[in-house]
Amino acid sequence: MIPSTDDSIPEDPIDFQLDNEISTLQDQISALKAQRSIQVSTILSSQSTRSTLNRLRASQKQSKLSPTTTDTTPLLSTSTAQLVHTRENLYRLCAGITTFRIQDPDPNAVDGGKVLGLRIDVASTGKFVRPYYVMLNKPFAGSELLRVHRHTIPPCIPLSSLVDRYLPNGKGSAAMGSKEPGAKKQDLRRFARALRKEIVGYHNRVSVIKGLRKEFKLDEKVSRKGKGRERVIADISAADAEAKQVRIEWVDGRIGRCVVGEGGEVRKCVVIGEEGRDFETERRVARGAMEGIGERLREGIY
Repeated sequence: MIPSTDDSIPEDPIDFQLDNEISTLQDQISALKAQRSIQVSTILSSQSTRSTLNRLRASQKQSKLSPTTTDTTPLLSTSTAQLVHTRENLYRLCAGITTFRIQDPDPNAVDGGKVLGLRIDVASTGKFVRPYYVMLNKPFAGSELLRVHRHTIPPCIPLSSLVDRYLPNGKGSAAMGSKEPGAKKQDLRRFARALRKEIVGYHNRVSVIKGLRKEFKLDEKVSRKGKGRERVIADISAADAEAKQVRIEWVDGRIGRCVVGEGGEVRKCVVIGEEGRDFETERRVARGAMEGIGERLREGIY
């Protein structure tokens, strides 16, 4: 009798159930930690909490602290820091774009070293990312035309096309407020808004792709037992630097690519397998926004 060469390990239902329970508990712990952090921040930054702490601190100054009395100074300091942090986040959330002036220390800098700075704040997945900066100056003598001097915008953002559209410097261009008829006037306000819109859209698309990977557990280690065997989607990733195209790969060999519009909607989708195009999956994926791709994919799986 020839021994079997199949070294596959049979799926243990107990191990599968334990893996699911552990994953569920880990998700619950993360959710509870996030909820606790929000509750602590809300309590510390409330006006009633600060009033109570101030009254307790005033009463403690009048009378000596007993061994059983709690010193409220650390709590009051934490509350003040939380209030400052909340105000800063509120300003960053409402303003989005901040202008400021910079003095270039270079003695040979154009326009006497005067530089106008733009700070762009963007929030992604509930947190503020590192701000983006654009520095502008007036390099042409006797002209008010602005030009991008330095910036921290990533290459995936079409900064050059936005500059050509809203801050032209070529022949026939005019500065803001110019009354020259037929001239291409610069518009710094529209440039800043369009640039921030591009940055926000990029971060939203990246966060959606990360959410899809988490939804289908693509970043978890694949084991031969338990959850790894039920995986249907093999990979979801951005197909270009701007994350405007999403590549989806199924474990059965099908490969799909989705084109995402400026508003986050799925404009086109192509899915090809060994038997040709999968029109049903294409219609399912392309009938809504990018955020709902995971739910629409599950409709065809289950």
